[in-house]
Amino acid sequence: MNALARRRNLPEIVEAVYDSVADPALWQSTLGSICEACEGRLAMLAVVDTDGGTLRMSETCGDPALLRPLMSDYGSKVPFYAALPKMEIDVPFTVDSVYALQGPGTRQAWLDSRIAREWVVPNRLDDFFWVALMKRPSRVGSLMVVTDKDRRPITTEDIDVVALLAPHVRRAVMISDLFESERRATALFRTIVDHLGVPIVIVGEDCHVLYANPAAEAVLAEGGIAAAPRGRLQFRYSHANAAIARAVALGVRDEFALGPAGIDVPLAGAPVAAVAHVLPLARRDPSSRISSRAAAAVFVAAQGASPQPAIDAIGALFGLTAAEKRVAAKVAAGLTRGEIALSTGVSDGTVKSQLAAVFDKTGTGDQRQLELLLRELSPPVLPRTGGGRGG
Repeated sequence: MNALARRRNLPEIVEAVYDSVADPALWQSTLGSICEACEGRLAMLAVVDTDGGTLRMSETCGDPALLRPLMSDYGSKVPFYAALPKMEIDVPFTVDSVYALQGPGTRQAWLDSRIAREWVVPNRLDDFFWVALMKRPSRVGSLMVVTDKDRRPITTEDIDVVALLAPHVRRAVMISDLFESERRATALFRTIVDHLGVPIVIVGEDCHVLYANPAAEAVLAEGGIAAAPRGRLQFRYSHANAAIARAVALGVRDEFALGPAGIDVPLAGAPVAAVAHVLPLARRDPSSRISSRAAAAVFVAAQGASPQPAIDAIGALFGLTAAEKRVAAKVAAGLTRGEIALSTGVSDGTVKSQLAAVFDKTGTGDQRQLELLLRELSPPVLPRTGGGRGG
């Protein structure tokens, strides 16, 4: 499949990703489509509970005879897993980039490993696309597509294709993880929403509330995080309110263009640290929407034991890509455009383009305004440890 054909197929794959949230049985075919777009041989999607060392989510596609020994004998022996905490969210890594991330000796350690000798080499496997989707104290999640020696070498364009898919898979995985405990008892979307302890509000395109589960009704009645004046969902934190409204509307117009917007949006100023995720529903099957007018489901989840890094919170608020977040972080550190280009190894023109995108998304006009905005947002998003109530 050529590059143009792969990109044309991406919106269809994104639809399948979101359909898989309501119907997990679709994950295998969805991963098959991702694998095909990547010209891969195997694909694996997993979320691990780090406290208990158990799998909360595990979906695969590929030859069962090839996957079986990986899952039963070699899965816990992959030396690359130590790199996961260092990987940027939504950024695809290949074998070579993981070698570089982990440092000297990594390549030889991999070649000497049992999994490489007994599984990778005999099956003519070669490289991978690996994306970190979730990095939390109690959860880690990733997507991996494995390629073989018959595939042409991975190019920058190939990596860009995976990077476009990554935030959509991340959104689906995070929301699926919230559903997991209830899904064991029922497959009905409405019943899951009603019984889940996480507040979920189903809204129309203009954020008019169509349905709120009992947990969400309690949140709206309290008014500490969100309210529904005149029936329209509004969050207390203005930046979060704008980010969620933007994600809801964008999800109706173009799910693929939604990208990283509407994932892990920090609800600063809330009594308990929390984030929101937006799941687009306009193109879902009616049984997964509760109302025919439903545009999105807005989930409110606890932020977790560790405060969300300021730059990640800002990225979530304004839908910044991984590259834009890196540039914004450099601006926050006080670097000039030339210094940013030098430190990131890209041209001044590339930095200029990335900064223009950041300015446009954040509504700032120059680096000084952006730096001030970053400082303004950091205190409510990053409460001091030990001084307040944790999420």
